[in-house]
Amino acid sequence: MPAKPLPPKELTCSSCGNSFTSTQSSNWCQSCGKQVFYYPKDARQSRWTRFYVNALIVIIIGLAAYFFIEFILTPMLHLQQGG
Repeated sequence: MPAKPLPPKELTCSSCGNSFTSTQSSNWCQSCGKQVFYYPKDARQSRWTRFYVNALIVIIIGLAAYFFIEFILTPMLHLQQGG
């Protein structure tokens, strides 16, 4: 079920100053490619969501590296050294 369109509003990109009219909750600036939000609250929420997703990716990669070293690499090196 698509969301109802918002009333037209003139939005200005904070990065490049490009202005355009929008009826969606967020759009991409055609000049610089940054995301521009209809409501400032959505911009803050998006920033925190990106932070949490990036932190989660870093934690997952770190845990994968840790488990690889502890459970695969270390036993293989011990076997290679002769026991």
